[in-house]
Amino acid sequence: MLSSSVGFKEGGSILKTVLTLLFISLFIVLLLVACPDPYQKVNVDGSAFIYGDHFNEKTTLTLKGNYNKKEYSFQGSLTIGDNIKLEHVLFASGYSLISYVRAERTSVGQVFFDPKSLRVSFEVTDPEIYKLITYQEYDGKSKLVVSSPAVNRDEAQRVNEELEQMKAPFDK
Repeated sequence: MLSSSVGFKEGGSILKTVLTLLFISLFIVLLLVACPDPYQKVNVDGSAFIYGDHFNEKTTLTLKGNYNKKEYSFQGSLTIGDNIKLEHVLFASGYSLISYVRAERTSVGQVFFDPKSLRVSFEVTDPEIYKLITYQEYDGKSKLVVSSPAVNRDEAQRVNEELEQMKAPFDK
């Protein structure tokens, strides 16, 4: 009779261990579901169109990095055509697209971005980037917009207008 009660205690110990492991597993699953990764990988590599008061040109645009769904912000790199590579950019839709080269900060212009459709449109107001694109000096008032995806001015303007009309995530 003594041996059967010892076996019962060992079986209870195994059951307790199994229940503990199940509880821990359930806790981990709930934690992963309740706290999903806030980052969305962004990898845009496609057609873009640059238009302005005195400029129209089809080009390519590459946007690579991470979109933080909690902070509604993008961090990564931006390439326009073959000659403009901004390695460290930050932005939130409706605000300024900021580029960093070491400690130097450049405000490229106002940007609009939809993380669901991966459409982007931004105005170029930085004189250096304006000149790299147009090969002309920036007069401080000429409009220059880069929109993607787009292959012509009409598509680019439509992308820009639709993104401008979307409410910023902070306003929802």
